[in-house]
Amino acid sequence: MFKFITVSSSLEILLIHPDDSDNDFIIANNISIFELSKKTFSSADLHECWFSNIRTCVEEYPNAGIFLDLSIESTTQYLLAQICQNLDAIHLVIQATLKYWDRWTYSITTSLKDQMAAFFALSSYHNWSQGSVFFNEENYQIKEKFLEFSTDFKISMIESLTSVNDLVRREISKLGVNLYYVFVHPSDAIILQDSLINHKLLVSGNGIIYTQASSYGCNYDGALIVTEADYEYYSTLLEYIEDLIINTIGFITKNTPTGSIQEVKLFLESLMPSHYSKRNFSLVNIQNGKRAKVGSITNNQITIFSKIIFPGNTTLIPKSAKKMLNFSISAGTTNPGSQSSMTQKLGSMGAYALVQKINEGNDLLPNFNMNLFSFDCGVTLYNANFAKTCFRQDFDKIGLAHLTSYGSLMAIGTMKTFFFLNITVPSIGSTNGDPSLSSVKNYPMYVRVVSSVTYNEGIVLIKALGWKKAAILYENSSWGISIYTISIKTAKSVDLEFINPENLRAVPPILDRNSIRNYKYLFQSVIDSHAMLFIMVFQCPMCNYALELFYDLGLRKGDIVVYSHNPDPLDFISTADSYLYKRKEIGCSMTRLVMPVWLGEVGQDALKRIWSTYNTRPTTLSCYYFDSAYLLAHALDYMINRGQDYTDPINAMQAIRNQRFLSCSGYVLIEQNPNDRLFDAYQFDQVTLNQTTGNLSINIAGYLKPFSTQLIYILNPLIYPDGTMKKPSDLRNVNDDCPFPKNKIKTFAKGRGLLFGICFTSAFIAGIVTIVIKKKLWNFAIIELLEPEASFQDFIVAATIFIESFQFASMGPDFSVLSTLLYSLTQLTTIDLENFIKFEKGMFWIIVNIVFCGIWLWVLLCIVILLRLHEKYDNLWVFRNLGLLGENLMPILGNLCFIPFISICLDIFQCDQSIGDNFTESFLSKDCYCFCWKEEHLTYAIISFICLLAYQPLAVLFRPLWQELQLMLHVKALPLYLMVKSIAQIALIVLNKTIKRTNALSHGITFIFIMSLYVWYILVFKAFNYGRFNLWQALSLIAVIWLAFLSTFILVAHGNTIVYFLLLIIGWIFIGVFGIFVQKKKYPSLLFKKKVRNEYALFRFAFNFRSSIYSIDELYE
Repeated sequence: MFKFITVSSSLEILLIHPDDSDNDFIIANNISIFELSKKTFSSADLHECWFSNIRTCVEEYPNAGIFLDLSIESTTQYLLAQICQNLDAIHLVIQATLKYWDRWTYSITTSLKDQMAAFFALSSYHNWSQGSVFFNEENYQIKEKFLEFSTDFKISMIESLTSVNDLVRREISKLGVNLYYVFVHPSDAIILQDSLINHKLLVSGNGIIYTQASSYGCNYDGALIVTEADYEYYSTLLEYIEDLIINTIGFITKNTPTGSIQEVKLFLESLMPSHYSKRNFSLVNIQNGKRAKVGSITNNQITIFSKIIFPGNTTLIPKSAKKMLNFSISAGTTNPGSQSSMTQKLGSMGAYALVQKINEGNDLLPNFNMNLFSFDCGVTLYNANFAKTCFRQDFDKIGLAHLTSYGSLMAIGTMKTFFFLNITVPSIGSTNGDPSLSSVKNYPMYVRVVSSVTYNEGIVLIKALGWKKAAILYENSSWGISIYTISIKTAKSVDLEFINPENLRAVPPILDRNSIRNYKYLFQSVIDSHAMLFIMVFQCPMCNYALELFYDLGLRKGDIVVYSHNPDPLDFISTADSYLYKRKEIGCSMTRLVMPVWLGEVGQDALKRIWSTYNTRPTTLSCYYFDSAYLLAHALDYMINRGQDYTDPINAMQAIRNQRFLSCSGYVLIEQNPNDRLFDAYQFDQVTLNQTTGNLSINIAGYLKPFSTQLIYILNPLIYPDGTMKKPSDLRNVNDDCPFPKNKIKTFAKGRGLLFGICFTSAFIAGIVTIVIKKKLWNFAIIELLEPEASFQDFIVAATIFIESFQFASMGPDFSVLSTLLYSLTQLTTIDLENFIKFEKGMFWIIVNIVFCGIWLWVLLCIVILLRLHEKYDNLWVFRNLGLLGENLMPILGNLCFIPFISICLDIFQCDQSIGDNFTESFLSKDCYCFCWKEEHLTYAIISFICLLAYQPLAVLFRPLWQELQLMLHVKALPLYLMVKSIAQIALIVLNKTIKRTNALSHGITFIFIMSLYVWYILVFKAFNYGRFNLWQALSLIAVIWLAFLSTFILVAHGNTIVYFLLLIIGWIFIGVFGIFVQKKKYPSLLFKKKVRNEYALFRFAFNFRSSIYSIDELYE
């Protein structure tokens, strides 16, 4: 109820109530009011009237000069305005809704325009540019004003109280906005607030802003209210209107001393030229159920002087963006007690790719954005205490659902942790591990986008591929035991025999690679069974440790074929650690059975999206994680479009189970019971090893269709470790080529270190000797060529240029994948005959002895030439012929044989494999019958080292000397160039024997760098005194660099080798054409060939055969 209002009887004021109002003024005469102004209207009365009785009131009070209109309905205000206009009375309204104003109609509240300006100032201050706006029909102008401010606002008109809940459920919940602006009646505002709360739309991250008139009765903590200044703390609309009227009339009374209606008109006309009151605004915040003034809005300038609390009891300012749908995944990298899982990391890229797809597109959740938070809990190893702490401290980031780790043990552990922490949230898995996960009873809040039946199907596949015997080891956990049990049962039904001892098959779950060595006897039992096929029932990283242990026990490529029951055992490929080479050796040709991936338009789009975003080849698990996140997105979209509460985990779980859609791996259909996805076909893949690059890749081999008349469909034939498509025998051939079991072979680090030391020492000595020789003997320039007659020696130099290019190519990256023939030819120029002759039973030593003989012959010839014995003892046949032989063999033994001689000598020191820990237990890589550093090998090693010390300096010395001894040689090389060439060749030989064996990529990059410097030197300092030779020397080496670049690039970016081969040929053609063009334009021929008689033409001329008419030039060539 309003307080009593009393006025004097000199001026009549008519107070008009709307017919639906429950409020009325109780009037008591003869009581003084307007204490603030201490003045009253002289001789005036205040009367009360209902709008339905307006005519009676006008007739009863014909002298009423002010009509105080309490209605807020446009029709009522319009009719009262017309009456006032006819009576020449003043029309005062509380909240004007008129489109057209009468001259004497005034609003005692601020205009909607000013209120909107205050709202927009607040929105601009917080960078709010979109939201949902609610208004009643009389506030029709709001829609236009908000759309002028930003087109991203969603405008909703509340027609009646019964429409509010439907509006929020069917429309507002789908908009995905975070901010709500309320311009409705207080009664509508209360219902709207309750509806937003019930639909969980007023939570952390949201904001709601009321007008003053809408805010009464709305006391939700975190709400903001834009009020007129000095009217901030009223708790009811009735109190606000009462004081507003009293203060307005008091203000008018104070400023109109006579109280005449004409004086009031003049005052109002000057006070409110816009017909509205002018006031500043305040910003009020509901905190702890009470109003708190937190800021002011003066001339549309915002001043915040107190902390603002938003819904959810947070001070974080809501963002003007699409509403965020948060969910989480176990894909972090700091899970204690385990290595960082590359499998999980690569797999999670699929989920992130789906988030990107949803946020960029409009097909699903067009008004929402998805956000994925990565937990470190239970990624590759479940640690209960860590998981509880991890999930508890980031409880609010779990979100609407959780994507579990690919490991079944981790998935089960995560759900146990959720149960312990009383966290109810849908969990979606990508593992076809532990069959117990299929139970809806045990795991009602879990589904998985894969099937659990691939274990028995895997055994069916093995049998269908022709295997009759195999060995099996399994992880002694609930997951491993269940799979082993299924495998045993299925193997019996398909007549597949496991031949390793039954009591030596269970391996305890391993925490690290050191622990697994305690159980190497179990793996040795697999080796001793001679089974070629090994079925591995381990989860990663344990699968990594198993492959590495097989390597340590002596198995190598071709000794075993692995089938993995782990659905995505890609850690052994992707984890770039120092043990990768072991996993590559054993894991090549690994087979596995998985659900099909990257199918159709959705699958290909996901594949391209991951490639372009991460520049990394996605894994099968990436596709499953894409499906998992896509399943959640479909369920959320389904619920939001139907106005359901998507934050309710029970409803969300039911929606997840009801989804049917096409995704990355085909049609997704979750069974109601069990928790698995239905599949009608399975895909089997194979890991293949590129023999040249050493890189592993996964290729689709075919499909297994258990319910089809044809069981398997082959797309790409399986490639076995020997590089053929022929399935190996069930039992491994135990007749080894070496005199000791291969399972004892291991990498000998000390021997490798010694090899590196000898190579680099030899190179260092050669480099020092080369520099000394250059400074002391060969430090002069050469004379430019002046068109002499070409000699045989000149042609030898020309041939040397191209033969050396083949030798340089052989020192570079392995390019056999591009051309086997070309690779073999280059190896032939370095006497690396392994592609032609099998180095066994002493064959290698025949080559070594030939090289030694060549080196000592070279030393002998060098001594003869150096001491000029062939000149001093010319009368002796031996020295005379040795001198002649020396001059002719120098370019061959000292130049062309430089690389092969040094290379073969260094092969003697390649003792980096061993059957023990001592140097004498290591054996030669070229001949495993020869143990190193004792007996015969030690003798050869000493001789080889002496040969290196003798041959390298003499070869460097005599390269320039040979050309000085050749009187008929016209094309000569700069001595400094010959020194540089020697150093370059030695460096490349050392790299070929060391780095190339351990890191092909680093070797390729270093080779290209050295060769580029070498070519640069030739082009800048002119290696020969003949431009054409300089040109073709440089171009032939550029061709080698191009070959090395493509061979190195293949190591990083795989592709079709035919494409690389075509690029190689195109590059070489371009180099050749370019050389011919430059030669014609810039380098004229400075060597000529003397014409000789054409004996054939002379014969025909002499005997007058037909066509015996010749010019004189035709008689000579």
